[in-house]
Amino acid sequence: MELLIIGLAFEDANHSNNQTFQCNQTIELCFREELRSSEFWTICRETVRRAVNKYHTTPKAPASSRSPDVGAAKVLEDQEDDIDLRQTTLDLVCYGIGNFSDSVASRYQLALLFLLLETLQIPRVSCLLFDPLFTEWEKSFLKDCGMVVITENEEGKRPINQPTLFYMVHCGKALYNNLLWRNWSPQQLAQSILIGNSFKGIEERSPARILQRDYMYISYILAVTEEAAFPDSNRYMDVFNDTSIHQFPREKLDAKPREFWEGAAEPMYQQCEDLEIIQNG
Repeated sequence: MELLIIGLAFEDANHSNNQTFQCNQTIELCFREELRSSEFWTICRETVRRAVNKYHTTPKAPASSRSPDVGAAKVLEDQEDDIDLRQTTLDLVCYGIGNFSDSVASRYQLALLFLLLETLQIPRVSCLLFDPLFTEWEKSFLKDCGMVVITENEEGKRPINQPTLFYMVHCGKALYNNLLWRNWSPQQLAQSILIGNSFKGIEERSPARILQRDYMYISYILAVTEEAAFPDSNRYMDVFNDTSIHQFPREKLDAKPREFWEGAAEPMYQQCEDLEIIQNG
């Protein structure tokens, strides 16, 4: 396969300008020549657009050149499904994408990230990434692409103060749990969108006792989560399987009693036998 042949360029230990060019070429091939034209991306794009439009965009002012014959109701109807007709101010934080310099799955995940930035009109400077396994060359590549590399292992404990899309494909449960804990308030969770492992799937695969003991914030948030699954795809089964987009509607969060939010203790995982993240220090 052409992608794998080009991908061999990543194995060169000499991080040269030529390698950077070849890396760009490989990513371009992934998302422009394959992902972008795939049925998988077509469905993903519409799933993400619907989710973002539902809670995190506002209609743009009608263009002055719009025909007066076009009614306001028609304009709003069009805007419901078209991100280009609506305004979004999302940041994007990406955790755990892996070593895209030698992993085909990670390169596809990075390619999807580029497509999300493009579709949601998020400037690359508003895209922050971290993986404790990033090589120095991978960090340089991401910076050269105009994105920001987080320098410290936050363990997912990043507070937000504006609408933020977290892109966390196939991350460990503790990373999702930490993120929820750090933003454990109706104000912050309502501004959060999370693309990652299906919370429904986590619930189905995890014994209730373990989920409540080790990943209590995932357990707590399940009842107020809106989840939309990414499509099944034989071609990308190992890359995006069990992936969903999750949102936490403000009205459902506000319906919870005050005690639900008070006294949120930081997760420690002292009894967890299969912690799936690399902890700081």
